[in-house]
Amino acid sequence: MSYDSITVTQSSPHVGAEISNVDLLTPLSSKQVEEIRAALNAHGVVFFRNQKLDPKAHDRFVRYFGKPHVHAGGKSTASKPVAGYPALRKQYFDESSARISGETWHSDQSCAEIPPKYSVLYQEIIPPNSGGNTMFLSAAKAYEELSPGMKNYLKGKTATHNASKAFDAKLTKDNKETHLSAIHPIVAKHPENGRQVLFVNPNFTSHVNDVPEDESRYILEFLYQHTQRPNWTMRFNWTSHSIACWDNRAVQHYAIWDYWPNKRLGYRMFVGGTERPTAM
Repeated sequence: MSYDSITVTQSSPHVGAEISNVDLLTPLSSKQVEEIRAALNAHGVVFFRNQKLDPKAHDRFVRYFGKPHVHAGGKSTASKPVAGYPALRKQYFDESSARISGETWHSDQSCAEIPPKYSVLYQEIIPPNSGGNTMFLSAAKAYEELSPGMKNYLKGKTATHNASKAFDAKLTKDNKETHLSAIHPIVAKHPENGRQVLFVNPNFTSHVNDVPEDESRYILEFLYQHTQRPNWTMRFNWTSHSIACWDNRAVQHYAIWDYWPNKRLGYRMFVGGTERPTAM
């Protein structure tokens, strides 16, 4: 597709694109917002470079696409809210960090009844030697490459997603949101582009419903292995003051912790969803 107000350069055959000729530090036109949304629909995740976002600009960008979604897991040691912006999380890691956020393939907050629509991550300090990359996969392309028999088997099936699977209960027991549990279709229809996507991930999905435990385990193990094939993934090499904005209804992501003991500083905010994932 063509764009009039922004420049879009595809990052890989099936997922990701970089957007340039836009300044996120200033208010965007309705045309720019419309075309950024179109690029997200086409590529699942978009990237911006050389954008020194402050919390005000970060919040403004998120609100072009919907209301902010407050992170479930308020007492996580991996990220903390920013004063004055309850939906904006500071993510700082160094030699004293016991863990980082997002070290497994996942779709953000799929444990919620209505998961966040988009995630917007701004990186201010980047580790040396190109460390701290983030990987993304196309859950739509992964579904399309399933065999007809597997597609037929998955039709109508649901899975349970639990916050407790991802968050440490010892740290989050006082935050009721961290005990969220939701049931979603294994194959969901993207509400804007109509593509079918695999909507299970090892970070939040606990089991397939209404099948024996061993069958659930084997099916999920297969689906995880299938979705993580390199054929429909990409690796984004962060640079200082760059931004990734991804659609949790279309992609999964994985944060690579290969930079210890170096520092990494970023800020992430969710765009709230408006509807539950639904099957085709």
